[in-house]
Amino acid sequence: MTRKKAIVYIDGFNLYFGLKASVKFKGKRRLTRRSYWLDLQKLAESVVRDADLVAVKYFTARIKGNYQKQLRQNAFLNAVQIHCPKLQIFEGRYLLRRIFCSQCRQHHELFICPSCQNKNVYPEEKKSDVNVATQMMQDAYENCFDIAYLISSDSDFVPPIKAICSMTPPKIVAVAFPPGQGRSKELQDAASFSFFIPVNGIRQSLLPDTIEKFDGTSIFIPDEWKCG
Repeated sequence: MTRKKAIVYIDGFNLYFGLKASVKFKGKRRLTRRSYWLDLQKLAESVVRDADLVAVKYFTARIKGNYQKQLRQNAFLNAVQIHCPKLQIFEGRYLLRRIFCSQCRQHHELFICPSCQNKNVYPEEKKSDVNVATQMMQDAYENCFDIAYLISSDSDFVPPIKAICSMTPPKIVAVAFPPGQGRSKELQDAASFSFFIPVNGIRQSLLPDTIEKFDGTSIFIPDEWKCG
């Protein structure tokens, strides 16, 4: 019997905030900050189970406004690009929305208000949802997969999931809810099936602390993620 072809689509920010919530959780299901140093391909392989993993497509945006967070994100993206040969990264835009400073009563686009030094950050991620939906639809029409796995709890993906599931011949779309995120009933109803990624699946899918680059230099897990 021919094994099914699978592609895993990862909503990067949705997964990250699920991990972040799990880090703050108190109990057996708690994760440590080391879980941010995640081997995306190994996680995808655990999700698809008995299918053949064709590709892992990761959707994110380069963050702004916090230099240390930028360094950690850059280290992670560089590490997974080297360590995960089936991974493709699709970048949207990260915007710091113009907001009203409650302290000095002025509008600013800056991370820290230049008038009173109050931190005023309301970031918005742009294009990632559209990029996910576009890739899923394109891959479905080009018959790149038999089954698609979406790692997200965002109900905005209901329309493309319904469209893909109703294709002829039929395609299967599974939703894998990140740990720390709630279950979306809309997604659950639209998908062929759904499940939560177990915290053990995250714990067993971490990158090595050191990733060697092609030029002989190395990328290291950020110090802030090594424990806690």
